[in-house]
Amino acid sequence: KQRTMDQKKVKKTLRISTGACRRLTKDLRYYIKEKNQNYEKLEKLKTSGADKYKLKTQRELLEETCAVLINTHGKLKDSYTKLMNMLATLEEKVDMQGTEEFKAAQKQLEDTKTLLAPKAKGSVKKEGKKRMTVSVFGSSRALPSDASYLTAMEIGENLAKKGFSIMNGGYFGLMEAVSKGASKVENASVSGILVSSVFPSRKQGNEYLTVRIEEKCIENRLATLVGKANAFIILPGSLGTLTELIMAWNSAVLAPLSQKTSPPVIAFKEPWEDIIKAVGSKLSVPKPFMEKVVFVSSAKEAVEQLCNLVASSK
Repeated sequence: KQRTMDQKKVKKTLRISTGACRRLTKDLRYYIKEKNQNYEKLEKLKTSGADKYKLKTQRELLEETCAVLINTHGKLKDSYTKLMNMLATLEEKVDMQGTEEFKAAQKQLEDTKTLLAPKAKGSVKKEGKKRMTVSVFGSSRALPSDASYLTAMEIGENLAKKGFSIMNGGYFGLMEAVSKGASKVENASVSGILVSSVFPSRKQGNEYLTVRIEEKCIENRLATLVGKANAFIILPGSLGTLTELIMAWNSAVLAPLSQKTSPPVIAFKEPWEDIIKAVGSKLSVPKPFMEKVVFVSSAKEAVEQLCNLVASSK
């Protein structure tokens, strides 16, 4: 009798979790469709030469939809993981595997998985495991005697030990420190994105780079540093580093709109936390967008947070 009661309780919990996952899957599909429709409307308004008020209204509507979409995406991911873990536990119980509740949960997981991780179109050849690339940003003025320089070296070394490829601006200060730290690890990969037309006296970049990539202008350099990276760590810096942080943050915000995983954005609390909070407050940035930036206080915490976020996204 006790066993029957326990099974009924498990079935009820499984039905509730499956239902929650089903509702969120439906919601996410709806918001993806709505986002695409709002985007198309905005593009049509631009093409037709609509007035600024109509463009502003449509853009705000698109942004609101995107905020809800991203929030729903996060909730669905949590619901999917919860249901998957529940089924993994129940697989050991033979009396549950043939039940309608168990089969319904399996079917729902398959449906949700296609939405969270859609298959790429066309045939794709399997390749060997590729290293994840982490772009590390920070001040170009830091000296070897500065605490931030030592922190950057520790980050570079730890990232290399974890098997990450590293990318940075390629010059001096904290860019050099990260490269130097990584160079302590055998077979470390450190790419420097250089712009000789802007910095003619620094053509070769720092001595610890293993790959040197030349770009024509600062804009292309930024596009490479952000567009080619899978994750970001932002050390203390000034205006240039702030620009890189904003671009990294924006890439994390926009990723779910194309059903991609948001790249982890790890920023040091000093000075970035107060700045990002001020931006969020002044511009009324939605909470889900604000949560895309994770703040840390040490090199160890930065790499640990990065590894945790990478693991949770798989």
